[in-house]
Amino acid sequence: MKLSSFFHILSRRQLSFTSTLFAATPSPPPPPPPPPPPPDQFFYLTDLFSIFTALSNNPRNYKALTSLDSLLNQARHLDAATSVLVIHALSQLNKLQRTKSLLFNLRSQANLSPYFLYSIVIDCVVKPGTVEEVEAFWADIFRPSTIDISDYVMYICKFGDADDIRNVSQRILIGGSGLRQQSYVGLIGALCRENEGGLAMEVLRQMKSRGLQCDDITYFLLFRCFCRRGDLDEADLILRKMVRRRYRIDVWVYGSFIHGLCKSGKFREAGKLFRKLIKKDCFKVDGAELLLLKEGRRAIFQLNCEGVVPEVMAYEMYFRSLCSAGKLDEAEVLLKKMMKRRTVPEICVHGSFVKGLCLAGREVDAMRFFYVERKKGLIQVDQLAGFVIKELCRKGKVDDAVRIFDETLENGGFVNPSDASNCLLAGYWEVGRVGEAERLFGSMMSGGGGGFGRPDLLTYITMVSGYCNQGNVSKAVSLFGEMENGNIPVNGRLYEIIVKGLCDDGRPKEAHMHLNEMIKNGHLISFRRWKTLFYSTFVGNKTMVSHLDSEFGRQ
Repeated sequence: MKLSSFFHILSRRQLSFTSTLFAATPSPPPPPPPPPPPPDQFFYLTDLFSIFTALSNNPRNYKALTSLDSLLNQARHLDAATSVLVIHALSQLNKLQRTKSLLFNLRSQANLSPYFLYSIVIDCVVKPGTVEEVEAFWADIFRPSTIDISDYVMYICKFGDADDIRNVSQRILIGGSGLRQQSYVGLIGALCRENEGGLAMEVLRQMKSRGLQCDDITYFLLFRCFCRRGDLDEADLILRKMVRRRYRIDVWVYGSFIHGLCKSGKFREAGKLFRKLIKKDCFKVDGAELLLLKEGRRAIFQLNCEGVVPEVMAYEMYFRSLCSAGKLDEAEVLLKKMMKRRTVPEICVHGSFVKGLCLAGREVDAMRFFYVERKKGLIQVDQLAGFVIKELCRKGKVDDAVRIFDETLENGGFVNPSDASNCLLAGYWEVGRVGEAERLFGSMMSGGGGGFGRPDLLTYITMVSGYCNQGNVSKAVSLFGEMENGNIPVNGRLYEIIVKGLCDDGRPKEAHMHLNEMIKNGHLISFRRWKTLFYSTFVGNKTMVSHLDSEFGRQ
Protein backbone atom coordinates (compact mmCIF):
# COMPACT_ATOMS: atom_id res chain seq x y z
CA MET A 1 0.00 0.00 0.00
CA LYS A 2 1.33 3.44 -0.93
CA LEU A 3 1.45 6.43 1.40
CA SER A 4 -1.33 8.03 -0.65
CA SER A 5 -3.63 5.20 0.46
CA PHE A 6 -2.79 6.02 4.06
CA PHE A 7 -3.66 9.66 3.30
CA HIS A 8 -7.07 8.48 2.12
CA ILE A 9 -7.73 6.46 5.26
CA LEU A 10 -6.77 9.28 7.57
CA SER A 11 -8.88 11.73 5.58
CA ARG A 12 -12.14 9.80 6.11
CA ARG A 13 -13.47 12.66 8.22
CA GLN A 14 -14.55 14.01 4.83
CA LEU A 15 -12.98 17.41 5.20
CA SER A 16 -13.70 19.23 1.94
CA PHE A 17 -13.03 22.63 0.48
CA THR A 18 -16.46 23.74 1.68
CA SER A 19 -15.60 22.85 5.28
CA THR A 20 -14.26 25.23 7.85
CA LEU A 21 -10.72 24.16 6.96
CA PHE A 22 -10.93 25.96 3.62
CA ALA A 23 -13.50 28.57 4.55
CA ALA A 24 -12.75 32.28 4.43
CA THR A 25 -10.70 33.41 7.37
CA PRO A 26 -12.90 35.30 9.90
CA SER A 27 -11.82 38.59 11.36
CA PRO A 28 -9.12 37.92 13.92
CA PRO A 29 -10.25 37.81 17.57
CA PRO A 30 -8.19 39.32 20.37
CA PRO A 31 -4.88 37.51 20.78
CA PRO A 32 -5.56 34.36 22.83
CA PRO A 33 -3.01 32.80 25.17
CA PRO A 34 -0.69 30.24 23.54
CA PRO A 35 -2.76 27.15 22.76
CA PRO A 36 -1.85 23.92 24.53
CA PRO A 37 -0.44 21.09 22.44
CA PRO A 38 -3.14 19.26 20.51
CA PRO A 39 -4.38 16.38 22.64
CA ASP A 40 -4.60 13.98 19.71
CA GLN A 41 -1.88 13.79 17.07
CA PHE A 42 -4.13 11.59 14.93
CA PHE A 43 -6.71 14.33 14.47
CA TYR A 44 -3.96 16.70 13.39
CA LEU A 45 -2.82 14.11 10.85
CA THR A 46 -6.38 13.70 9.64
CA ASP A 47 -6.62 17.40 8.80
CA LEU A 48 -3.14 17.51 7.33
CA PHE A 49 -3.54 14.49 5.09
CA SER A 50 -6.84 15.76 3.79
CA ILE A 51 -4.78 18.61 2.37
CA PHE A 52 -2.09 16.23 1.11
CA THR A 53 -4.75 14.27 -0.76
CA ALA A 54 -5.86 17.46 -2.49
CA LEU A 55 -2.27 18.47 -3.31
CA SER A 56 -1.45 15.05 -4.73
CA ASN A 57 -4.22 15.68 -7.28
CA ASN A 58 -3.30 19.33 -7.89
CA PRO A 59 0.11 20.45 -6.48
CA ARG A 60 -0.76 24.13 -7.13
CA ASN A 61 -4.09 24.18 -5.35
CA TYR A 62 -3.94 27.62 -3.70
CA LYS A 63 -6.50 26.94 -0.97
CA ALA A 64 -4.83 23.68 -0.04
CA LEU A 65 -1.40 25.33 0.09
CA THR A 66 -2.74 28.15 2.28
CA SER A 67 -4.36 25.69 4.66
CA LEU A 68 -1.17 23.60 4.66
CA ASP A 69 0.88 26.58 5.80
CA SER A 70 -1.70 27.34 8.47
CA LEU A 71 -1.46 23.82 9.87
CA LEU A 72 2.34 23.74 9.62
CA ASN A 73 2.44 26.82 11.83
CA GLN A 74 1.36 24.45 14.59
CA ALA A 75 4.32 22.17 13.90
CA ARG A 76 5.94 23.19 17.18
CA HIS A 77 3.25 21.14 18.91
CA LEU A 78 3.98 17.96 16.95
CA ASP A 79 5.74 15.03 18.53
CA ALA A 80 8.75 13.45 16.81
CA ALA A 81 6.84 10.53 15.26
CA THR A 82 4.23 12.82 13.68
CA SER A 83 6.92 15.21 12.44
CA VAL A 84 8.82 12.43 10.65
CA LEU A 85 5.62 11.28 8.95
CA VAL A 86 4.77 14.82 7.85
CA ILE A 87 8.33 15.35 6.53
CA HIS A 88 7.98 12.13 4.55
CA ALA A 89 4.70 13.31 3.02
CA LEU A 90 6.04 16.80 2.24
CA SER A 91 9.08 15.29 0.54
CA GLN A 92 6.88 13.11 -1.65
CA LEU A 93 5.02 16.27 -2.69
CA ASN A 94 8.39 17.96 -3.33
CA LYS A 95 7.66 20.77 -0.84
CA LEU A 96 11.30 21.12 0.15
CA GLN A 97 11.15 24.57 1.72
CA ARG A 98 8.32 23.54 4.01
CA THR A 99 10.24 20.33 4.77
CA LYS A 100 13.32 22.34 5.73
CA SER A 101 11.24 24.47 8.09
CA LEU A 102 9.74 21.40 9.75
CA LEU A 103 13.18 19.78 10.11
CA PHE A 104 14.44 22.94 11.80
CA ASN A 105 11.52 22.81 14.24
CA LEU A 106 12.17 19.13 14.90
CA ARG A 107 15.79 19.89 15.66
CA SER A 108 14.81 22.70 18.02
CA GLN A 109 11.98 20.88 19.79
CA ALA A 110 13.40 17.45 20.50
CA ASN A 111 16.86 16.35 21.52
CA LEU A 112 17.04 13.84 18.69
CA SER A 113 20.12 12.02 17.49
CA PRO A 114 21.86 14.07 14.77
CA TYR A 115 22.51 10.81 12.92
CA PHE A 116 18.80 10.05 12.71
CA LEU A 117 18.13 13.59 11.47
CA TYR A 118 20.91 13.22 8.90
CA SER A 119 19.31 9.98 7.71
CA ILE A 120 16.05 11.86 7.11
CA VAL A 121 17.92 14.30 4.87
CA ILE A 122 19.88 11.71 2.89
CA ASP A 123 17.18 9.02 2.60
CA CYS A 124 14.03 11.13 2.39
CA VAL A 125 14.43 14.83 1.63
CA VAL A 126 17.37 14.80 -0.81
CA LYS A 127 17.05 11.18 -1.81
CA PRO A 128 17.70 11.65 -5.56
CA GLY A 129 20.54 14.13 -4.99
CA THR A 130 24.30 13.82 -4.72
CA VAL A 131 26.26 13.77 -1.51
CA GLU A 132 27.19 17.43 -2.06
CA GLU A 133 23.49 18.34 -2.23
CA VAL A 134 22.84 16.40 0.96
CA GLU A 135 25.70 18.20 2.73
CA ALA A 136 24.51 21.60 1.48
CA PHE A 137 20.93 20.96 2.64
CA TRP A 138 22.19 19.75 6.02
CA ALA A 139 24.42 22.81 6.46
CA ASP A 140 21.46 25.13 5.84
CA ILE A 141 19.62 23.69 8.84
CA PHE A 142 22.38 22.74 11.24
CA ARG A 143 24.96 25.46 11.75
CA PRO A 144 27.58 24.79 12.84
CA SER A 145 27.35 21.28 11.45
CA THR A 146 28.13 18.63 14.05
CA ILE A 147 28.50 15.66 11.68
CA ASP A 148 29.14 15.07 8.00
CA ILE A 149 28.73 12.21 5.54
CA SER A 150 31.87 10.42 6.79
CA ASP A 151 30.61 10.49 10.38
CA TYR A 152 27.20 9.23 9.26
CA VAL A 153 28.77 6.35 7.32
CA MET A 154 30.75 5.25 10.38
CA TYR A 155 27.56 5.38 12.46
CA ILE A 156 25.67 3.20 9.98
CA CYS A 157 28.57 0.74 9.80
CA LYS A 158 28.44 0.34 13.58
CA PHE A 159 24.70 0.30 14.26
CA GLY A 160 22.93 -0.25 10.94
CA ASP A 161 21.64 -3.51 9.52
CA ALA A 162 22.54 -5.02 6.15
CA ASP A 163 19.99 -2.90 4.26
CA ASP A 164 21.23 0.31 5.91
CA ILE A 165 24.81 -0.50 4.93
CA ARG A 166 23.92 -1.41 1.35
CA ASN A 167 21.80 1.72 1.04
CA VAL A 168 24.51 4.15 2.17
CA SER A 169 27.12 2.34 0.03
CA GLN A 170 25.05 2.72 -3.11
CA ARG A 171 24.52 6.37 -2.27
CA ILE A 172 28.26 6.97 -1.91
CA LEU A 173 28.93 5.22 -5.23
CA ILE A 174 26.62 7.62 -7.08
CA GLY A 175 29.47 10.10 -7.04
CA GLY A 176 30.24 13.48 -5.61
CA SER A 177 32.43 14.16 -2.65
CA GLY A 178 34.12 11.14 -1.14
CA LEU A 179 34.71 9.96 2.38
CA ARG A 180 37.63 10.14 4.72
CA GLN A 181 39.94 7.13 4.60
CA GLN A 182 38.73 5.75 7.92
CA SER A 183 35.11 5.84 6.72
CA TYR A 184 35.96 4.05 3.47
CA VAL A 185 37.77 1.33 5.43
CA GLY A 186 34.88 1.03 7.89
CA LEU A 187 32.34 0.78 5.07
CA ILE A 188 34.30 -1.94 3.28
CA GLY A 189 34.59 -3.87 6.53
CA ALA A 190 30.86 -3.57 7.22
CA LEU A 191 30.00 -4.74 3.69
CA CYS A 192 32.30 -7.73 4.13
CA ARG A 193 30.59 -8.52 7.42
CA GLU A 194 27.29 -8.70 5.51
CA ASN A 195 28.84 -10.82 2.72
CA GLU A 196 28.49 -7.99 0.19
CA GLY A 197 31.87 -8.58 -1.44
CA GLY A 198 30.96 -7.18 -4.85
CA LEU A 199 29.71 -3.91 -3.39
CA ALA A 200 32.77 -3.73 -1.13
CA MET A 201 35.04 -4.00 -4.19
CA GLU A 202 33.21 -1.10 -5.85
CA VAL A 203 33.76 1.03 -2.74
CA LEU A 204 37.43 0.01 -2.74
CA ARG A 205 37.81 1.10 -6.37
CA GLN A 206 36.29 4.49 -5.57
CA MET A 207 38.55 4.81 -2.55
CA LYS A 208 41.67 4.11 -4.63
CA SER A 209 40.51 6.46 -7.39
CA ARG A 210 40.61 9.27 -4.83
CA GLY A 211 44.21 8.51 -3.98
CA LEU A 212 43.51 6.78 -0.64
CA GLN A 213 45.38 3.65 0.38
CA CYS A 214 43.84 0.42 1.64
CA ASP A 215 45.48 -1.45 4.52
CA ASP A 216 46.31 -5.15 4.77
CA ILE A 217 43.48 -5.93 7.19
CA THR A 218 40.91 -4.61 4.71
CA TYR A 219 42.31 -6.86 1.98
CA PHE A 220 42.07 -9.83 4.33
CA LEU A 221 38.44 -8.97 5.15
CA LEU A 222 37.66 -8.93 1.43
CA PHE A 223 39.45 -12.25 0.97
CA ARG A 224 37.54 -13.87 3.85
CA CYS A 225 34.23 -12.46 2.58
CA PHE A 226 34.68 -14.05 -0.86
CA CYS A 227 35.71 -17.32 0.78
CA ARG A 228 32.54 -17.35 2.90
CA ARG A 229 30.49 -16.84 -0.25
CA GLY A 230 32.35 -19.61 -2.07
CA ASP A 231 33.53 -17.10 -4.71
CA LEU A 232 36.97 -18.63 -5.16
CA ASP A 233 38.02 -16.70 -8.27
CA GLU A 234 37.62 -13.35 -6.50
CA ALA A 235 39.25 -14.76 -3.38
CA ASP A 236 42.22 -15.92 -5.46
CA LEU A 237 42.65 -12.45 -7.01
CA ILE A 238 42.63 -10.82 -3.57
CA LEU A 239 45.11 -13.40 -2.25
CA ARG A 240 47.53 -12.58 -5.05
CA LYS A 241 47.35 -8.90 -4.10
CA MET A 242 48.00 -9.83 -0.48
CA VAL A 243 51.08 -11.82 -1.50
CA ARG A 244 52.41 -8.93 -3.57
CA ARG A 245 51.94 -6.68 -0.56
CA ARG A 246 53.94 -9.24 1.46
CA TYR A 247 51.01 -9.95 3.76
CA ARG A 248 51.88 -12.68 6.25
CA ILE A 249 49.87 -15.71 5.11
CA ASP A 250 48.67 -17.36 8.31
CA VAL A 251 46.23 -19.93 9.63
CA TRP A 252 43.25 -17.58 9.09
CA VAL A 253 44.03 -17.35 5.38
CA TYR A 254 44.29 -21.12 4.93
CA GLY A 255 41.23 -21.75 7.08
CA SER A 256 39.15 -19.26 5.12
CA PHE A 257 40.13 -20.80 1.78
CA ILE A 258 39.41 -24.35 2.91
CA HIS A 259 35.97 -23.13 4.02
CA GLY A 260 35.48 -21.52 0.59
CA LEU A 261 36.44 -24.74 -1.18
CA CYS A 262 33.92 -26.74 0.86
CA LYS A 263 31.27 -24.02 0.46
CA SER A 264 31.58 -24.20 -3.33
CA GLY A 265 31.61 -28.02 -3.38
CA LYS A 266 35.32 -28.35 -4.21
CA PHE A 267 35.86 -31.12 -1.67
CA ARG A 268 38.69 -32.83 -3.56
CA GLU A 269 40.68 -29.59 -3.58
CA ALA A 270 39.84 -28.96 0.08
CA GLY A 271 41.21 -32.38 0.98
CA LYS A 272 44.31 -31.73 -1.11
CA LEU A 273 45.00 -28.45 0.69
CA PHE A 274 44.43 -30.10 4.07
CA ARG A 275 46.92 -32.87 3.28
CA LYS A 276 49.44 -30.28 2.17
CA LEU A 277 49.07 -28.43 5.48
CA ILE A 278 49.74 -31.55 7.59
CA LYS A 279 52.59 -32.74 5.38
CA LYS A 280 55.88 -32.61 7.24
CA ASP A 281 58.16 -31.86 4.27
CA CYS A 282 56.40 -28.86 2.73
CA PHE A 283 58.53 -27.30 0.01
CA LYS A 284 60.15 -23.93 0.54
CA VAL A 285 59.65 -20.89 -1.67
CA ASP A 286 61.82 -17.78 -1.53
CA GLY A 287 60.19 -14.42 -0.93
CA ALA A 288 61.18 -13.23 -4.41
CA GLU A 289 59.44 -16.18 -6.05
CA LEU A 290 56.29 -15.48 -4.08
CA LEU A 291 55.81 -12.37 -6.19
CA LEU A 292 55.73 -14.50 -9.37
CA LEU A 293 52.68 -16.64 -8.80
CA LYS A 294 51.69 -18.61 -11.87
CA GLU A 295 48.37 -18.08 -13.59
CA GLY A 296 46.02 -21.01 -14.15
CA ARG A 297 46.66 -22.52 -10.72
CA ARG A 298 45.22 -21.36 -7.42
CA ALA A 299 47.65 -19.14 -5.57
CA ILE A 300 47.02 -20.92 -2.26
CA PHE A 301 48.62 -24.11 -3.61
CA GLN A 302 51.77 -22.25 -4.69
CA LEU A 303 52.57 -20.90 -1.23
CA ASN A 304 54.97 -22.31 1.32
CA CYS A 305 52.94 -23.54 4.29
CA GLU A 306 55.74 -25.12 6.31
CA GLY A 307 55.22 -24.32 9.98
CA VAL A 308 52.38 -21.89 9.23
CA VAL A 309 49.50 -24.01 10.52
CA PRO A 310 49.85 -26.32 13.56
CA GLU A 311 48.61 -29.80 12.79
CA VAL A 312 45.77 -29.71 15.29
CA MET A 313 44.48 -26.43 13.82
CA ALA A 314 44.64 -27.87 10.31
CA TYR A 315 42.43 -30.75 11.44
CA GLU A 316 40.06 -28.41 13.24
CA MET A 317 39.50 -25.97 10.39
CA TYR A 318 39.04 -28.77 7.83
CA PHE A 319 36.60 -30.55 10.17
CA ARG A 320 34.53 -27.40 10.76
CA SER A 321 34.45 -26.64 7.03
CA LEU A 322 33.13 -30.13 6.31
CA CYS A 323 30.45 -29.71 8.98
CA SER A 324 29.33 -26.34 7.59
CA ALA A 325 29.01 -27.90 4.13
CA GLY A 326 26.91 -30.80 5.46
CA LYS A 327 29.60 -33.46 4.91
CA LEU A 328 28.97 -35.00 8.32
CA ASP A 329 30.06 -38.57 7.57
CA GLU A 330 33.42 -37.36 6.26
CA ALA A 331 33.73 -35.07 9.28
CA GLU A 332 33.06 -37.97 11.66
CA VAL A 333 35.77 -40.06 10.01
CA LEU A 334 38.19 -37.15 10.35
CA LEU A 335 37.29 -36.70 14.04
CA LYS A 336 38.00 -40.37 14.75
CA LYS A 337 41.33 -40.03 12.98
CA MET A 338 42.15 -37.02 15.15
CA MET A 339 41.35 -38.92 18.35
CA LYS A 340 43.47 -41.90 17.28
CA ARG A 341 46.41 -39.54 16.82
CA ARG A 342 45.70 -38.24 20.36
CA THR A 343 44.89 -34.86 18.85
CA VAL A 344 42.11 -33.51 21.06
CA PRO A 345 40.36 -30.60 19.31
CA GLU A 346 38.82 -27.56 20.95
CA ILE A 347 35.27 -27.91 22.23
CA CYS A 348 33.95 -25.58 19.50
CA VAL A 349 34.90 -28.27 16.97
CA HIS A 350 32.56 -30.75 18.64
CA GLY A 351 29.97 -27.96 18.75
CA SER A 352 30.24 -27.58 14.97
CA PHE A 353 29.48 -31.29 14.58
CA VAL A 354 26.44 -31.05 16.87
CA LYS A 355 25.15 -28.05 14.93
CA GLY A 356 25.66 -29.84 11.61
CA LEU A 357 23.78 -32.93 12.83
CA CYS A 358 20.83 -30.87 14.05
CA LEU A 359 20.68 -28.82 10.85
CA ALA A 360 20.51 -32.11 8.95
CA GLY A 361 17.58 -33.25 11.11
CA ARG A 362 19.69 -35.78 13.02
CA GLU A 363 18.93 -34.62 16.56
CA VAL A 364 18.98 -38.23 17.86
CA ASP A 365 22.51 -38.65 16.50
CA ALA A 366 23.53 -35.34 18.13
CA MET A 367 22.32 -36.56 21.54
CA ARG A 368 23.97 -39.94 21.03
CA PHE A 369 27.22 -38.18 20.18
CA PHE A 370 26.93 -36.11 23.36
CA TYR A 371 26.39 -39.15 25.59
CA VAL A 372 29.29 -41.03 23.98
CA GLU A 373 31.67 -38.10 24.48
CA ARG A 374 30.46 -37.68 28.06
CA LYS A 375 31.22 -41.32 28.76
CA LYS A 376 34.72 -41.02 27.27
CA GLY A 377 35.49 -38.06 29.51
CA LEU A 378 38.13 -36.63 27.19
CA ILE A 379 36.54 -33.22 26.58
CA GLN A 380 34.77 -30.50 28.56
CA VAL A 381 31.36 -32.09 28.34
CA ASP A 382 29.67 -29.23 30.20
CA GLN A 383 30.41 -26.85 27.33
CA LEU A 384 29.31 -29.48 24.82
CA ALA A 385 26.02 -29.72 26.72
CA GLY A 386 25.52 -26.01 26.09
CA PHE A 387 25.87 -26.56 22.33
CA VAL A 388 23.43 -29.49 22.39
CA ILE A 389 20.83 -27.59 24.44
CA LYS A 390 20.99 -24.61 22.08
CA GLU A 391 20.54 -26.68 18.92
CA LEU A 392 17.80 -28.88 20.35
CA CYS A 393 15.80 -25.81 21.38
CA ARG A 394 16.15 -24.40 17.88
CA LYS A 395 14.64 -27.62 16.53
CA GLY A 396 11.77 -27.56 19.05
CA LYS A 397 13.13 -30.50 21.09
CA VAL A 398 12.70 -28.66 24.39
CA ASP A 399 12.06 -31.71 26.57
CA ASP A 400 15.29 -33.35 25.40
CA ALA A 401 17.14 -30.08 26.04
CA VAL A 402 15.71 -29.83 29.57
CA ARG A 403 16.72 -33.41 30.30
CA ILE A 404 20.32 -32.80 29.23
CA PHE A 405 20.37 -29.56 31.25
CA ASP A 406 19.12 -31.33 34.40
CA GLU A 407 21.47 -34.31 33.95
CA THR A 408 24.46 -32.01 33.57
CA LEU A 409 23.63 -30.19 36.80
CA GLU A 410 22.96 -33.46 38.66
CA ASN A 411 26.40 -34.73 37.63
CA GLY A 412 28.02 -31.64 39.11
CA GLY A 413 28.57 -29.97 35.77
CA PHE A 414 28.16 -26.33 34.90
CA VAL A 415 26.21 -24.94 31.94
CA ASN A 416 26.12 -21.19 31.36
CA PRO A 417 22.84 -20.48 33.19
CA SER A 418 21.81 -17.36 31.24
CA ASP A 419 22.50 -18.88 27.82
CA ALA A 420 20.79 -22.17 28.66
CA SER A 421 17.79 -20.48 30.25
CA ASN A 422 17.26 -18.18 27.28
CA CYS A 423 17.50 -21.11 24.87
CA LEU A 424 14.93 -23.09 26.84
CA LEU A 425 12.68 -20.04 27.11
CA ALA A 426 12.78 -19.46 23.34
CA GLY A 427 12.14 -23.17 22.79
CA TYR A 428 9.00 -23.13 24.93
CA TRP A 429 7.62 -20.13 23.04
CA GLU A 430 8.52 -21.74 19.71
CA VAL A 431 6.30 -24.75 20.41
CA GLY A 432 3.54 -22.67 22.06
CA ARG A 433 4.01 -23.87 25.65
CA VAL A 434 3.20 -20.53 27.24
CA GLY A 435 2.64 -21.77 30.79
CA GLU A 436 6.04 -23.42 30.98
CA ALA A 437 7.69 -20.33 29.48
CA GLU A 438 6.06 -18.18 32.16
CA ARG A 439 7.13 -20.55 34.95
CA LEU A 440 10.71 -20.55 33.67
CA PHE A 441 10.69 -16.76 33.47
CA GLY A 442 9.33 -16.63 37.03
CA SER A 443 12.18 -18.85 38.22
CA MET A 444 14.69 -16.58 36.54
CA MET A 445 13.09 -13.49 38.08
CA SER A 446 13.13 -15.03 41.56
CA GLY A 447 16.90 -15.30 41.60
CA GLY A 448 17.91 -17.99 39.18
CA GLY A 449 16.84 -20.99 41.28
CA GLY A 450 17.15 -24.50 39.87
CA GLY A 451 20.31 -23.62 37.95
CA PHE A 452 18.57 -21.02 35.83
CA GLY A 453 20.21 -17.66 35.16
CA ARG A 454 19.02 -14.17 35.95
CA PRO A 455 16.99 -12.47 33.17
CA ASP A 456 18.88 -10.24 30.75
CA LEU A 457 17.83 -8.18 27.73
CA LEU A 458 17.49 -11.28 25.53
CA THR A 459 15.17 -12.81 28.14
CA TYR A 460 12.82 -9.83 27.99
CA ILE A 461 12.94 -9.71 24.18
CA THR A 462 11.96 -13.39 24.09
CA MET A 463 9.07 -12.88 26.52
CA VAL A 464 7.72 -9.72 24.89
CA SER A 465 7.97 -11.27 21.42
CA GLY A 466 6.32 -14.47 22.65
CA TYR A 467 3.35 -12.63 24.14
CA CYS A 468 2.85 -10.58 20.96
CA ASN A 469 3.06 -13.65 18.73
CA GLN A 470 0.45 -15.35 20.92
CA GLY A 471 -1.84 -12.29 20.64
CA ASN A 472 -1.47 -11.30 24.29
CA VAL A 473 -0.26 -7.77 23.56
CA SER A 474 -1.44 -6.36 26.89
CA LYS A 475 0.94 -8.64 28.80
CA ALA A 476 3.76 -7.67 26.44
CA VAL A 477 3.11 -3.96 27.01
CA SER A 478 2.88 -4.50 30.76
CA LEU A 479 6.22 -6.32 30.82
CA PHE A 480 7.78 -3.61 28.67
CA GLY A 481 6.50 -1.01 31.13
CA GLU A 482 8.04 -2.94 34.03
CA MET A 483 11.38 -2.79 32.25
CA GLU A 484 11.15 0.97 31.85
CA ASN A 485 10.03 1.51 35.44
CA GLY A 486 12.81 -0.75 36.69
CA ASN A 487 15.45 1.11 34.65
CA ILE A 488 16.21 -2.06 32.69
CA PRO A 489 17.86 -1.05 29.38
CA VAL A 490 15.69 -1.51 26.29
CA ASN A 491 16.65 -1.46 22.63
CA GLY A 492 15.18 -0.84 19.21
CA ARG A 493 14.23 -4.48 18.73
CA LEU A 494 11.93 -4.35 21.76
CA TYR A 495 10.29 -1.15 20.57
CA GLU A 496 9.68 -2.67 17.12
CA ILE A 497 8.02 -5.72 18.67
CA ILE A 498 5.76 -3.53 20.82
CA VAL A 499 4.78 -1.19 17.97
CA LYS A 500 3.96 -4.08 15.64
CA GLY A 501 2.06 -5.91 18.36
CA LEU A 502 -0.08 -2.87 19.18
CA CYS A 503 -0.86 -2.34 15.49
CA ASP A 504 -1.84 -6.00 15.11
CA ASP A 505 -4.09 -5.52 18.13
CA GLY A 506 -5.79 -2.47 16.59
CA ARG A 507 -4.33 0.05 19.05
CA PRO A 508 -2.87 2.76 16.78
CA LYS A 509 -2.59 5.56 19.32
CA GLU A 510 -0.53 3.48 21.73
CA ALA A 511 1.61 2.25 18.84
CA HIS A 512 2.17 5.86 17.79
CA MET A 513 3.14 6.79 21.36
CA HIS A 514 5.76 4.03 21.55
CA LEU A 515 7.06 4.90 18.09
CA ASN A 516 7.53 8.47 19.29
CA GLU A 517 9.42 7.27 22.37
CA MET A 518 11.55 5.05 20.17
CA ILE A 519 12.65 8.06 18.10
CA LYS A 520 13.16 10.38 21.06
CA ASN A 521 15.23 7.85 23.00
CA GLY A 522 17.55 7.20 20.06
CA HIS A 523 16.47 3.61 19.38
CA LEU A 524 15.52 4.20 15.74
CA ILE A 525 18.73 4.02 13.75
CA SER A 526 17.70 5.57 10.45
CA PHE A 527 14.83 6.94 8.39
CA ARG A 528 14.95 3.80 6.26
CA ARG A 529 14.24 1.72 9.37
CA TRP A 530 11.41 4.10 10.31
CA LYS A 531 9.92 3.74 6.85
CA THR A 532 10.15 -0.06 6.93
CA LEU A 533 8.51 -0.17 10.36
CA PHE A 534 5.83 2.38 9.47
CA TYR A 535 4.81 0.72 6.20
CA SER A 536 4.76 -2.77 7.69
CA THR A 537 2.64 -1.73 10.69
CA PHE A 538 0.56 1.39 10.13
CA VAL A 539 0.19 1.08 6.34
CA GLY A 540 0.69 -2.55 5.32
CA ASN A 541 -1.11 -4.08 8.31
CA LYS A 542 -4.65 -5.12 7.32
CA THR A 543 -5.88 -5.12 10.93
CA MET A 544 -4.51 -1.63 11.44
CA VAL A 545 -5.95 -0.26 8.19
CA SER A 546 -9.36 -1.77 8.96
CA HIS A 547 -9.31 -0.23 12.45
CA LEU A 548 -8.35 3.22 11.15
CA ASP A 549 -10.92 3.00 8.39
CA SER A 550 -13.76 2.21 10.80
CA GLU A 551 -12.61 4.70 13.45
CA PHE A 552 -12.30 7.66 11.14
CA GLY A 553 -15.40 6.62 9.24
CA ARG A 554 -17.36 7.32 12.43
CA GLN A 555 -15.94 10.84 12.80
